[in-house]
Amino acid sequence: MTENDKQKEISLNVYILGVVSFLTDVSSEMIFPLIPIFVTTILGAGKEVLGLIEGIADSIASLLEIFSGYISDKTGKRKQLVILGYGISSFVKLGIALSTQWWHVLIMRAAERVGKGIRTSPRDAIIASSVSANARGKAYGIHRMMDTLGAIIGPLIAFMLLVVYGQSESG
Repeated sequence: MTENDKQKEISLNVYILGVVSFLTDVSSEMIFPLIPIFVTTILGAGKEVLGLIEGIADSIASLLEIFSGYISDKTGKRKQLVILGYGISSFVKLGIALSTQWWHVLIMRAAERVGKGIRTSPRDAIIASSVSANARGKAYGIHRMMDTLGAIIGPLIAFMLLVVYGQSESG
């Protein structure tokens, strides 16, 4: 098998979903590390509120992954669920930025995790069905690499924006 044949083992779906995951993680990781500062310093909530926000958000995502996988298997509408999930996650991030109360952040963060819960299982099923059985490890590896790269680049971009546009203690 030539190198060109090996490349054909990985479907375009894997690369497209990898790019979408990369971009989603860039945006998420630019925002989420700043939520504790935003909620406690700007919105004036206590640390217990942070635990409540993250606990509810993580619970929602975990529970919905089970149900979205079931719905995906029963209906076969994987692509629609993936688009819906990524769409919800992307749209509600604006709501976090516009929040004026800690409970606004709670609702938006929970809604963002609804998107994650909806998209994860159908996305993984699309990846699995897009490649041969002997290329699944490589396909998931490519997807995870792009997702993780987004999780690295997002905070770097946020840091650079804070360095350039942020306020110092003196000014």
